[in-house]
Amino acid sequence: MFINLDSCKYVNFTSKINLQVDLMKIIDTFAIVKDSLYSVQYETEDLNEFAKCFELWNDPIYLREFFEQHKKDLDNEFWKGLTIEEAIIKTREDARLFEEELLYVAETGKTERLETLSTLFEPLSEGNIEKKFEKDKAKGVKRPSWLRIYAIRIEANLFVICGGGIKLTPTMNERSHLLLELDKLEFTRDYLLNGEEENLEFFELN
Repeated sequence: MFINLDSCKYVNFTSKINLQVDLMKIIDTFAIVKDSLYSVQYETEDLNEFAKCFELWNDPIYLREFFEQHKKDLDNEFWKGLTIEEAIIKTREDARLFEEELLYVAETGKTERLETLSTLFEPLSEGNIEKKFEKDKAKGVKRPSWLRIYAIRIEANLFVICGGGIKLTPTMNERSHLLLELDKLEFTRDYLLNGEEENLEFFELN
């Protein structure tokens, strides 16, 4: 009997992703910058997503393991032959600047209409804009940057962060850690759209 091993791997891979989504539960929402930038925390995590991303992106041990695991993606000509050591340095520096920029603009956007979080975030996919609770992404500062923060847009300067990742590939559909981020975006959007009133206590909707 012939068995397609590639199909088996795909089913197993998809099952793992679905299991992670099934176990997902938001236990709290933290104000990173009050009245403008918030972050969810999942039951399976010790930190909220904003804090978790920037902690990992500054951890050389985590980064070494990540780039070793995704060496083939790092070796793509788009990244111009960066070594793992260079990638670690680039990531840590970019993360520092990225965090500073997000915090600065989140605060500035409270009073400056021309510089809000909407100047940093953009729709997740071109041509796919939701009328309410749009799924968005922000890119790191040192271009080209592989750092991404994913969030739900509530208003021009009001966003809820639901995840982040290192994106070395052209799309998010090619790697498991990015597929999980897509699921977290959808999960958090549904949580805000369909959740009970207490889920929305941290901001006021017009």
